This record gives sequence, structure tokens and C-alpha cells, in this order.
Amino acid sequence: MNRQPTMHQRGFTLIEMMIAIAIFALLSLGAYQVLQGVLRSDEVSRERGDSLKQLQRAMVIVERDFQQMNARNNRSDDELTAMPLQAGKFMFDSDDDGIAFTRSGWRNPLSQLPRSSLQRVIYRVKDAHLERLSYVYLDPASGEEPKTKLILENVESMIFEFYQDKKWVDTWSNKKALPDGVRVTLTLKRFGEIQRIFLLPKAKIDSDNSSAEEQS
Repeated sequence: MNRQPTMHQRGFTLIEMMIAIAIFALLSLGAYQVLQGVLRSDEVSRERGDSLKQLQRAMVIVERDFQQMNARNNRSDDELTAMPLQAGKFMFDSDDDGIAFTRSGWRNPLSQLPRSSLQRVIYRVKDAHLERLSYVYLDPASGEEPKTKLILENVESMIFEFYQDKKWVDTWSNKKALPDGVRVTLTLKRFGEIQRIFLLPKAKIDSDNSSAEEQS
């Protein structure tokens, strides 16, 4: 009688299964950590990119205002308020430096709106926000509230310096003219200290202090 040879099938032992599970768990943990790292990196890059875009937009607004600064005195009995450019520590309820001036180029197509193409603007830091304040009319009535626009967040400090006669000064007291340039130093929570220098249009106040395009 011929006997067929028997084949013994050998399975995995418990120890081998436990080792395989442990290796798989380690590989899964490593892959998860890599994935988490990629996701965190992507989130940080996206947040940094958004902050950079916000900063660039803010600088465009500031540059547009500063480059169209107009040496016009305000109609005021107060000597300081009547200056064409006012700046200083804690001015305009700012937590740091504040600045105010008149800018030209405020669009008013065909003069359809009952206002001038000049605009009174103020920059200040309030509660870690860079704010732009503006008035509809050049010489607002006492008690008139300005329109406030948030320009930039997470601003820790703001300092202005003024260039005239080949040197930088901390204050500006000229009642008849603008400086040649303004240097703005911002300290931001994310980017640290940044500086921008704006060249200003050369303009002096006329003796009669009049403007043909003013429509108050």
C-alpha cells in the first residue's frame, strides 16, 4: 500500500505576530508624525504668507497717503493743530507715536460729491492695531467722529522720524513746509522691526493759505 507523504503547514507563532504588530505600529507612528509635521509646516507657511500679504497691503496704503502729502494748514485757532504735519508720542489717542496730515488725490470724479479732493488722515497704534482715521471734510466740526479703518494687526510700536537738511530728527515743528522724507519704524509681533522711508512731495504753504480745490 502506497502512502502519500503528509505535508505539515506551519503558521505564525504568537511572538511573531506581536513583533509584526509592533513593527507596523512603529511605522504607522512614524508616518503620522511626518504627516503632522507637513501639516504644521503648511499651516505656518500659510499664516506667514497671509501676514506678509496683510503687511504689504498696509504699506501700499501708507505709501499712497505719504507720497500725496499736501502742505496745507488746517483752519484752527490752535497753533499745533493748524500745522501741516503733526506727529508725536501719544498724539491722537495713540499708544505710541501718532501722525496727522492732509493728502491730495482723494478721488471725486467730476466733483460730484460735496467735498474736496484733499483728505485729512491720521495714523495711530491702538490696542496693537495700526489704524487709519479719516474725515469727510478737511476741517471737521468739533466733536465730529472720524472714520476708522484697521490697517495692520499685531503692531507693538510705531516711531516716526523726519529728514531735513541732510539729517534725521525725532520731531517736526515747521509750520510752513513738509520734511523731505519720513521714516516709519514698526515693531511687529511676527516680523520684528521693519523700516520704511517715504519721500514726500516738495511743497510749501502759500502766504494766503488758500486752495482753489477746497470745498468744505
